[in-house]
Amino acid sequence: MCGDGRMCVFCCKYVLIVGCCILHVLCGCALVGLGLYLCLEPNMRSYAASSSDLHEYYIALYCIIGIGGLMMLVGFLGCCGACAENRFLLVMFFTLLLLICVAEVGGGFYAYFNQDKFQTLVKDSMADTMLKRYPEEPIGSAVDLMQTELMCCGSTGPEMWKSPNRTSGERDIPESCCVGGDCGIYYQDGCSTKLFELLERNLVLVAGLTIGIGVVQFLGLIFSCCLCIAIGRQEKEKEYI
Repeated sequence: MCGDGRMCVFCCKYVLIVGCCILHVLCGCALVGLGLYLCLEPNMRSYAASSSDLHEYYIALYCIIGIGGLMMLVGFLGCCGACAENRFLLVMFFTLLLLICVAEVGGGFYAYFNQDKFQTLVKDSMADTMLKRYPEEPIGSAVDLMQTELMCCGSTGPEMWKSPNRTSGERDIPESCCVGGDCGIYYQDGCSTKLFELLERNLVLVAGLTIGIGVVQFLGLIFSCCLCIAIGRQEKEKEYI
């Protein structure tokens, strides 16, 4: 595949280090940072903690942080294996990277085929929290902020606040539902709908980042294999000398 075995090792090594391993470490840092931010962000934290049905929110964040940490470890192993030309570390890098790819593909398929279930879960959990915990703090502040920022009212609309299932507070529509401070006019869209619209607007960005990470991982698999093969050939050439 390469006329000069040493040159092949040199090329694969530095493409793997610069093009794949360092990017893996950076992507891992970004995922860990994102997961920690969403875990510690006050409004999201208070809202997620308000409902036992949303414990899956934290499970998802812990998975993101775990995947980010694993990507950092994989990138570090790849850098060490490439620099030291160590086939064992490169095999570990390849194996862990392959497992991450399989997990990402599986997670993507699961999320795609269960998106309706997830939307229903979020909508029902949001309604349950609002009806049973509003205006208790810190739930009240989190819900008011969400309704003001997203320009929405209730989980499914302003009529939700008048539901006979409401067990906390009076059955009045909160002021945060008022359009421009005029409490004769309320936002008509539910917050669950607005939340998913926000996610859909950022879907292109998320898809782009996912494809970019996938390309980097695919290149990492290819160049780690090439480097392993090139190192093996080089070792055999030394034996014949």
